[in-house]
Amino acid sequence: MNKFKLFWIKVFHYIKKFPVLVFLAFFIPTSIYTVRYLFANEVQFNHLYYFGERLKVNHDKFHVTNIKPLFKVLNISSYSNYQGGACYENYYALCSNNYECLLIYDMKTNKVEHTIYTNETNTDYHCNTMFFGTDFFSAEDKFPLLYISQENAYEPCTIVCRIYQIGGVWKIKVVSTIIINFDKNNKLYYPNSYFDYSNGILYYAGYTKNSYFKSDDNKLRFHSFYLPDFRYNEVRLNPNEALATFEVDSETATQGGFVSDGYLYQTFSGLSEAAFPFKKEGETPKLRITNLKEGKILTQIEDLRVFGAADEFENIAIADNGKLYAHGNTHLQIYEFEYSDN
Repeated sequence: MNKFKLFWIKVFHYIKKFPVLVFLAFFIPTSIYTVRYLFANEVQFNHLYYFGERLKVNHDKFHVTNIKPLFKVLNISSYSNYQGGACYENYYALCSNNYECLLIYDMKTNKVEHTIYTNETNTDYHCNTMFFGTDFFSAEDKFPLLYISQENAYEPCTIVCRIYQIGGVWKIKVVSTIIINFDKNNKLYYPNSYFDYSNGILYYAGYTKNSYFKSDDNKLRFHSFYLPDFRYNEVRLNPNEALATFEVDSETATQGGFVSDGYLYQTFSGLSEAAFPFKKEGETPKLRITNLKEGKILTQIEDLRVFGAADEFENIAIADNGKLYAHGNTHLQIYEFEYSDN
């Protein structure tokens, strides 16, 4: 009897003698593989939905109690400064102005975990706001998709980026682009995007006048849409078909922020003389909370310098540990915003 036939006789013998063990030996690995690849996104989506971008406070009573400097930003950007910032779990990502590079900090250690060069520097881009989404491009990815809003591009857009690793090198690439189809009757100046995780809503907000300075007749107009499917290479949104539209009073220089339970936490303005050569009294770094459900400003801290932090806060983001982090461009500094609702 040849070895091939002898092998299969032994296989059938063991199957007949130990059917349960043989079944489990094949079933368990196969099931793990199937669940991992078919349901990994949904499992991670629930994790992100529950923990990500949720500020567990009474929003009506929220107030900042202290702004604590943590450490200096590693400056690997050769073109400009860092703008947008967003958190996933306890990682804090910062993007350079022209989409040249990305820094990802582990806020448990306050150290850079990943430095990523895009190799796609675009001088038309101003990566002003960004957020992590609730989908993973691949079950193998460590981070969900990253949305980066380009407020002064030729066509205002949000690029959807995949962060991935290949050959031990971390990379980032654009997998989709969300473009706002403004016309002359509804065009907004320097529009930025924000995501409401609780309701799956994408907000676009920009100035009604051709200026990013505060004035009585310059408003911030918000349009809301369902977050588009990232599997389309390009998606165009029409403001005339928005789910809802509302306006609030303007403030000088919109910066990054995050949405929690339908409330937008957002920083404004700064102290850079280069950025604000015609600075007026009152154009100080601010933190505003906007109730997106009701379309009105809930509260605003007029001058963050009272906490001893004289800086241009480019963004504010919340990590899973409940801590708020912000990047200050004037001093290339990372800060922690301490808060209370008592």
